[in-house]
Amino acid sequence: MDERAAPAAVEACSLERTYRGVAGQPLRILKGLDLRVDPGEAVAIVGASGSGKSTLLHLLGALDRPTGGSVRIGGTDIAELDEQRAAALRNHRIGFVFQFHHLLSDFTAIENTMMPALIRGDDPGSARARATELLGQVGLADRCEHKPQELSGGEQQRVALARALVNRPLVVLADEPTGNLDAARSEEVQDVLFELRDRHRVALVVATHNHEMASRAERVLGLIGGVLEDV
Repeated sequence: MDERAAPAAVEACSLERTYRGVAGQPLRILKGLDLRVDPGEAVAIVGASGSGKSTLLHLLGALDRPTGGSVRIGGTDIAELDEQRAAALRNHRIGFVFQFHHLLSDFTAIENTMMPALIRGDDPGSARARATELLGQVGLADRCEHKPQELSGGEQQRVALARALVNRPLVVLADEPTGNLDAARSEEVQDVLFELRDRHRVALVVATHNHEMASRAERVLGLIGGVLEDV
């Protein structure tokens, strides 16, 4: 069976996003952009600061609504969902990793990792077992009960990677996931991110200025003038 005949993990068609500027003038950030990412595929998005990489990831992750065009996650058109169902889709089908880890300081590494599963309504025991497994996979089996302030920056970001995968998403969206780390910690996080992609066969879309990270993806696309081009 042709894998491309199956639903993409995430697909954008003729995607448009326009904002209003300070003086009320329209600012077209995305201009009829197309993207398809299949299950297990890694795609890197590169481009200058302000080119719209974060805007694109927010649209792909149902954190924002497009001005035109469509986004589908596993064949589901986000535009057909009300806010409650869109939130459920985000929680169930999409994992997010941002430049800053956004861990909750009052909770331990395992509690932070469990959180999306608990929000989904999973049994606490099964959520903890899944979180324990993932923290082991990111090399933090002995740090599960540590709070974020007791972890290094690289360790905190590895907790964020585990949290992104706890609900077995179709796609992980990573926005500059190593942008706040030094070179050594950045390489560690890159290694873990792509190992997890391979292990879990999850689609990965990563926006990055890091050329080494981009080179690890199957495809590298440049966001230039509001559209994607092969690099």
